[in-house]
Amino acid sequence: MSKKNPLRIAVFSDMHFMAWKDTNLPVEWVPQLAHSLVDAKSLSPDIVVMNGDLTNGKDRDYALAMQHVRANISVPTYFTMGNHEYYGFYEDDEYSFEMAQQRFMRHTNQQSIYYSAEMPQATLLFLSPECYKPDEFGDAAWISDAQLAWFEGALLEARNDRPVLIFLHQPINDTVADSTGYCVSSDEVRRILAKRPGCFMISGHTHCRMDRSDQFVVQDGTVFVGGGCCCNDIPQSRWFDVYEDRIDIRIRNHDTRSWDGDDFAHTVRLNSGAAVV
Repeated sequence: MSKKNPLRIAVFSDMHFMAWKDTNLPVEWVPQLAHSLVDAKSLSPDIVVMNGDLTNGKDRDYALAMQHVRANISVPTYFTMGNHEYYGFYEDDEYSFEMAQQRFMRHTNQQSIYYSAEMPQATLLFLSPECYKPDEFGDAAWISDAQLAWFEGALLEARNDRPVLIFLHQPINDTVADSTGYCVSSDEVRRILAKRPGCFMISGHTHCRMDRSDQFVVQDGTVFVGGGCCCNDIPQSRWFDVYEDRIDIRIRNHDTRSWDGDDFAHTVRLNSGAAVV
C-alpha cells in the first residue's frame, strides 16, 4: 500500500432526507444535503459510509435520498440503520421492525442490516439497531444476541495487520459528546471491544458538532469518534485517510467547503493494525 495514496473514507450521519407526505416535495433542508454531497464528491473519497438516519423511514424518503446519493456519489457506499429508519412506526398501518429493515435493504441494495467489508487497508464492520421502542427506551439502540455474536466473531477473525473501523449510528453510552443512554447494548459491545483493543468505533445520532474535544475519546483501548450531521446550521462530515502506519481524521465543513481547524484533526498511529493510544 502506498503511503501517498491512502484509503479515503467519508462518513455522513443524520442527513434526514424527508419528503412531505401530501406532496412528496423535499423538506427545506434537502438542498443543503445535496450541497454537502456535491462538496464530498469534489474531495474524491474511495468509499462513503452513511451511518444511520439517512431518511425518516418512508418509501418516499428513501426514493429522495437515493436519488441524491446516486447522482453525486459514484464510489462504493455503505449504509447502517438509525432510529429514524424505524419511523414508519408513526405512519404505516401494518408496521413492524422487519418491514422497516426490509425497506432499508431494498432501497440501499444491501443483503443485511449488519455486515462487513474488507479493504486492502482496513476491515469495516457495520452494525445496526434492530428495533424502535420509544416507550421502553426512547431512541436508544438495541442489538440482538445474534448480531452481537456475529460482531464478536467478525471482530476476532479480522486480520491483525489492518485497522478495524466499526460503524453504529447510536454512540456507546458515556463515550463521545452527549452519549448517555443511547445504546441499550453498551455493556455487551464494550465486552466484545475489550477482546480486541485498538479499534475505532464511529457513531452519529447526537447532532453535536464534531469540532469539540469530547467528540474524540479513547477509552479502554478503543478510539470512539462522534459524528455530526448535515441538516444543522453547520453541516459536517468525518473523513478518515487510512495509511499503512496511521489514520488521519479530519472534519469537513460543507457550508464553507473547508476543513475545520487543526485542533480537531487527529492522527492516530497504527501498530500492526491497532491504534496506538
